[in-house]
Amino acid sequence: MIGAVLLALVGCAATPTSEPTPTAAAAESTFPRTIAVPAGASTEATTLEIPKEPQRIAALTYETAELVVTLGATDRLVMIPAAAQNPALTNHLDEMSGIENVAPTESTTNAEAVIALAPDLVLMSARHGLEDGAGLALAAAGIPVLVLPNSWATIDDMTTNIALVGQAIGADAESVELASTIEAGLKATTAEGTAPRVLVLSNQAGRPFVTAGKAFPLELLRLAGAVDASVDLGMTSTGPITVEQVVAAAPDAVLLIDMNGSGERLFAPVLENPAVAAMPAMSAGRVLLVTGNQVQALGLGATVSGLAQLEEWLAE
Repeated sequence: MIGAVLLALVGCAATPTSEPTPTAAAAESTFPRTIAVPAGASTEATTLEIPKEPQRIAALTYETAELVVTLGATDRLVMIPAAAQNPALTNHLDEMSGIENVAPTESTTNAEAVIALAPDLVLMSARHGLEDGAGLALAAAGIPVLVLPNSWATIDDMTTNIALVGQAIGADAESVELASTIEAGLKATTAEGTAPRVLVLSNQAGRPFVTAGKAFPLELLRLAGAVDASVDLGMTSTGPITVEQVVAAAPDAVLLIDMNGSGERLFAPVLENPAVAAMPAMSAGRVLLVTGNQVQALGLGATVSGLAQLEEWLAE
């Protein structure tokens, strides 16, 4: 896993040609403020100074973009990743579609393009080297950059990130309410008997990937009363999976996560293989297709209904 680099350099960003009018909430918020960013798996705790309530926010990962919109600050977003406008990944398609400036992918984010938009806050997760590439360049340009200290793999990760972003953008009350809703809704089910073994696949990079290691869909799976079948394969991180590995996993059920809106099409080369199709889970139809915005951390509050859907499916 790429180590997170927590950037806390603050300076004066270039003055935008058209400064948005501060909202009423901006006048009531207490700024400047210092945000305490906790240590991550491979990073030390640090602090980030926010001189004023941000009015031009560049959210460079889809979780941070979705979170800003969920907290009611869509009108302050000046850049988001293109994936945030994918119907399979956002629960706010209309709002996301109205944001003009998009980065093609997280890994190819152009720091100069971001700087040209004169953001007064940049949000990102440590992933694909974004924090070491564009993140460092943006901080060097004097722009406050908040790199979240975890990979959004657990409920605690999610609520920590919600609190940090809420503090950074001045949406304190909204972030507390959102985190409370999520914590109240994501409770472990009380299941009887042997927990079903579920293999979780997603369609990424044009082919099926196994979801393994630490990942939010696996957190929901655990809460729903199931166990991750990829553990028996010795898999510790998300990546490509072969027909042979699917057969070896011999899951009781298969969960498919559509990350790009293509439905089951990209799963077909594996699932339609005769050896896989003959597995009891497949022949009995114990397969569920969901979209990323239902079971990935980027779904935020929608993961509560995502968990309910998993529980209903497993109960059948």
